[in-house]
Amino acid sequence: MATTLEEPPAPITLAPLPFSSRLNSAIRLWLMKIMVKIFVTISLLVKPPPPSERPTYIKTYAVRPNIKNRVFIPHSYQTGGKPLPLYIDIHGGGFALFEPRIDDEYCSYMARHHGICVVSIGYRHAPRYRFPTQPMDCAALAQAVLDDPDLPCDKSRVVIGGFSAGGNLSLAVSQMDGLRGRVKAVVAYYPVVDFSRSGPRKLKNRPATPGVKDPLEKSGAWMEWGYIAPGTKRMDPTLSPIFAKREDLPPNICLMGCEYDMLREEAEDMAEQLAKEEPGEKKTLKIGEGWETENGKIRWEKISGQYHGFDQVPVNFDKPAEAARVQRANELYDAVAEWLYRTVYV
Repeated sequence: MATTLEEPPAPITLAPLPFSSRLNSAIRLWLMKIMVKIFVTISLLVKPPPPSERPTYIKTYAVRPNIKNRVFIPHSYQTGGKPLPLYIDIHGGGFALFEPRIDDEYCSYMARHHGICVVSIGYRHAPRYRFPTQPMDCAALAQAVLDDPDLPCDKSRVVIGGFSAGGNLSLAVSQMDGLRGRVKAVVAYYPVVDFSRSGPRKLKNRPATPGVKDPLEKSGAWMEWGYIAPGTKRMDPTLSPIFAKREDLPPNICLMGCEYDMLREEAEDMAEQLAKEEPGEKKTLKIGEGWETENGKIRWEKISGQYHGFDQVPVNFDKPAEAARVQRANELYDAVAEWLYRTVYV
């Protein structure tokens, strides 16, 4: 296991923060939400996404009529053709930020390059809505997607995946009634999987990077306050999926963590924990730093030299660095697609 720092057993619940700390977190989180909203709006006006990255159409479902979901169907698909494999995407943002459109680049890439029907779903945000609103929203929408007769998909080849908070929600949703057993795999990019571990512990076990702070060092605490109400059981497996029973999770799970991310350790610990329940020896990945179980059902990759969210944050004013970022992100996505076609999309 990756854990190196000993710490007393985590409390099942946490007491409310002092008023001053709650006020500070609330102000900072709401300011962050406003600033991100402004930044994203301006970015879309200044540099609209190319047509190749736009969804085929946008759809709402009666179960959550105010949430707009984005559907990406490969351009190569012909009406009446062979049903496509289905990937349900859940965006990240600390359970408090962004909309499904933030994953358009990824969703369109998986549709264009790998022939997958991708549906990117949303959820209501913290701090106005707290756990378990987000996993319940995602579960309701995922169920609606699976019941949607208009999608040209093979509903027996279903994967749910997401980035950061979206990875957490993907693991949570896959355990829920109506989806448990129907979801064949989860793909979780740098997810938070254990809210019982303290922020200082996570930071201390992160590899040192002189002069560069973890993007979640401060904002992670604000987002956690916004998402988790006092008294919530932090070992609830739909909040902290590392505590989920193996039989409640899909048979195939791909976990990834960035080397310089305070969330990497817990994701790796979960992968190791899951691998112990699979037969045979682990096999080193041919490309990338990580391993798969002998039967291919559990896959772990440490994304060397990268920080949380590296693949979704453009490097402005540095074309070589931006090209390198895009290339590394696409290599990661290609490796995930190759694994999916070996395990689920066969």
